[in-house]
Amino acid sequence: MGSAVQQRGVAALAERGGLVRTWGDCYGYLLVATGRAEVMLDTVMAPWDAAALQPIIEEAGGVFTDWSGRPTAFGGSTVATNAGLAAEVRAVLAAQR
Repeated sequence: MGSAVQQRGVAALAERGGLVRTWGDCYGYLLVATGRAEVMLDTVMAPWDAAALQPIIEEAGGVFTDWSGRPTAFGGSTVATNAGLAAEVRAVLAAQR
């Protein structure tokens, strides 16, 4: 489930969410890309999985970063959001450090 900092970040976002689901895998990123979900997180993500998702999210107008906010598929973790919530979501995660 990730580090203690990541667990606090997930909990902080879950408190703000209207609906929270777990274990979305690739489907969760598809929901973000199509506008059916606003945020998808993975605390542990292999580059060979994340690399395919980054261009899909970004081409759909979303933002795809690692947990620290770097736009990369090679950070070991992923945060995908729509553009409107990108700064807020990453600020919530950063506040848990």
